[in-house]
Amino acid sequence: MIDPTSDIGEDVDESDAPTCHTCGKKIVMEPEHRVVSWIEDDAVEHLHFCDDECHEGWSGRRPGR
Repeated sequence: MIDPTSDIGEDVDESDAPTCHTCGKKIVMEPEHRVVSWIEDDAVEHLHFCDDECHEGWSGRRPGR
């Protein structure tokens, strides 16, 4: 997977693109892409959302919790 903090640009292949945590859509060329990051067990974790609607639909619960 690509660096989740980088811009999701036109050079990103769908097979390397992150997946929206809410709807499961591959995030390629999505200008409204959102990322939620946190530190857990000394590692950076990320959740990706394709837009504000999917981000707002998220329960706020992180995976594994």
